[in-house]
Amino acid sequence: MLTLYHAATSTCSQKVRLALAEKGLQWKSHLLNLRAFDQLKPEFLALNPAGMVPVLVHDSHVIAESMVINEYLDEAFPQVPLRPEDPVGRARVRAWTLYIATEPTWAIKAPSYQANLRPALAGTRSDAEFEAIAAQMPDRENAQRWIAAVTRGFTRSELDSELGRLAKTLDRMQAALEHSAWLAGDHYTLADVDMAPFVHRLADIGEGAMIDERPRVAGWYAQLRARPAFELAMSFKPAGAHA
Repeated sequence: MLTLYHAATSTCSQKVRLALAEKGLQWKSHLLNLRAFDQLKPEFLALNPAGMVPVLVHDSHVIAESMVINEYLDEAFPQVPLRPEDPVGRARVRAWTLYIATEPTWAIKAPSYQANLRPALAGTRSDAEFEAIAAQMPDRENAQRWIAAVTRGFTRSELDSELGRLAKTLDRMQAALEHSAWLAGDHYTLADVDMAPFVHRLADIGEGAMIDERPRVAGWYAQLRARPAFELAMSFKPAGAHA
């Protein structure tokens, strides 16, 4: 049995839900409320000491990190493959997924937190209370970003810096899509699955013009949204087991 510990609007959770949906897998949902700090509860930290979603439990095996989870799913359930068979194609996909894990995954946080987290939490506790919560977060870089969002907010310069990083991601996509229908070639792969939530989040926080300025990226995004799995993954509605 597959059990996913995840959050409804977490981009990395969306990435794994998209892979599960594309592969047509049944899974049990264990939904965490990140704004109520479920991720800092002892029972979740026992699964993932990093205090980050998502976490997949397959039978008795615990797998953390969304990129690793998606690779695991593709190996454990190969009947709907999301990577090419040839080593060169797999290396191309791997280059994309590694880039996604180290660049847009982090660059999206400040603008996303500013648009979504700050309006929800700012003013609901004192700064000292927020500092105490942040002190419990195992990932110090993310804790600092989180505390900045809910106490002072990000400056225009800070947001522009992160949006600039995301613009470079879109430029990289635009260049790749000049040669193929999808990021890593002519077939839909984990490269597209892993990138999907970050492009979608840009559109969701009012930065859709960045996508539209790059016609091939806009076309890729339209193809992505047309896939039945996309809506299942991005607009998650709790309903027990999922297919």
